[in-house]
Amino acid sequence: MGIVETPAFPRGMTRGLRKLTTNHLLAARLVEQARGLPPGIRHPNQLLAAMRRAAPYLGYNRLLPLMEALFRWTQPQDWEPGAEPIVWPSNDELALVLDCSERHVSRLIAAAIEARLIVARDGADRRRRGFRQDGRIVWAWGLNLRPMAARHADFLHAAEEGERVRRRCRELRREAGMARQFLAQLLELAHEHGLPALPLEERLHAARQQAGEARRIEDPERLENLAAALRASAAAGRAWLEQAVKNAEMSGSGDTVVRPIIPTNKPTEPEGSIVAAREATAALALLPMEAEVPVEGTRLFAKEMARLAPRLGDYLATRHPDWGDIADAAAALSRHLGVPRTLYGEACRALGRPGAAVAIAIISTKPAEYFHSCGAGGYLRGMLRRAGQGQLHLERSIHGLRDAERRRRLQLTAVNSAASPDLASGQRRKVRYCGESAFTAASASGNHG
Repeated sequence: MGIVETPAFPRGMTRGLRKLTTNHLLAARLVEQARGLPPGIRHPNQLLAAMRRAAPYLGYNRLLPLMEALFRWTQPQDWEPGAEPIVWPSNDELALVLDCSERHVSRLIAAAIEARLIVARDGADRRRRGFRQDGRIVWAWGLNLRPMAARHADFLHAAEEGERVRRRCRELRREAGMARQFLAQLLELAHEHGLPALPLEERLHAARQQAGEARRIEDPERLENLAAALRASAAAGRAWLEQAVKNAEMSGSGDTVVRPIIPTNKPTEPEGSIVAAREATAALALLPMEAEVPVEGTRLFAKEMARLAPRLGDYLATRHPDWGDIADAAAALSRHLGVPRTLYGEACRALGRPGAAVAIAIISTKPAEYFHSCGAGGYLRGMLRRAGQGQLHLERSIHGLRDAERRRRLQLTAVNSAASPDLASGQRRKVRYCGESAFTAASASGNHG
């Protein structure tokens, strides 16, 4: 017969025993370190309260019901030096208290031992049991709660640190929300001034996404970076808007002293309301639409206005317009230039319908880069602001357009005279003039107010 080798440890020797881990050994070491309650603690329930406070930050929330149930079986004298706070409820009793299965109780106990909250002191028959005499434990086999006393300082530190982190995260989320709200206020202010607000809209859209992401972040470092990015975006948006408003004010510097052509009463209703629109419509219907209107010491014909502002002439439906036709064309041109309807209505109330048409015609002769970032709406708003102060002189811009057109005519006449021998010899020759756009005329004029 061959030799039969026997294993050093018979199979099934550890069957039914608790599986040990390093945390089990560390928990047993805590039992040796802690003798009695920590200084300043008079009742074991204070240990449970400290753990309850730190549970959200240590991940012990699911173990709280088990620990609260185990503390119901312990008494203050069990925690005195020389005694052991051992409890011995069966899994059946714990399942009844916790309203769960015995198998789930076993899993909770294993998790509590792994978390170094309790230590299992098993008997030879692997059952929990004990005996009290005069209220004191004589002998017991079960679950030792002594690690809770050893970890009391850890619980306090974890709770304080977790609460500090949570407060900091709450402050950072508040700062992120304030930056997002500030961007929304800047966007609303830009719309009130008639400024192109696409950069602010993009910043606000990104800020809303970041603020939504901040609600799901619990890491202070990540939140600090996100809040800093939102603060920087809000500061950049504010700087952009301030520069845009400054450019809008500077864009109207050519018409530094404009007075309203036809003074009217200020509207009694807020801009954009239905009542204000009705008042504006009623007021416009009463305005004169003659072929000639006075503009601060000079008389301006509707046909001349169409010639000085070629872009305005593109919206005319007749070759012999009156000021009603000019006003209708200016309303259509203002929308093409990006001027809000409410702003153009305000210009009609402040300057009169012909005056608003003249203002739009003058604006149409200026190149796009002249307005910087404020746009045509910001330029018109600047003109209305100076009109309210009695410092707007539209006639200067009109004279500038006329002078530019006159110089252009002289240049064409000189060129045709030099090129034509008939003109050089004194013979009169009919020269056809092709009018230059008022866009070039206005650019050539250095006297726009």
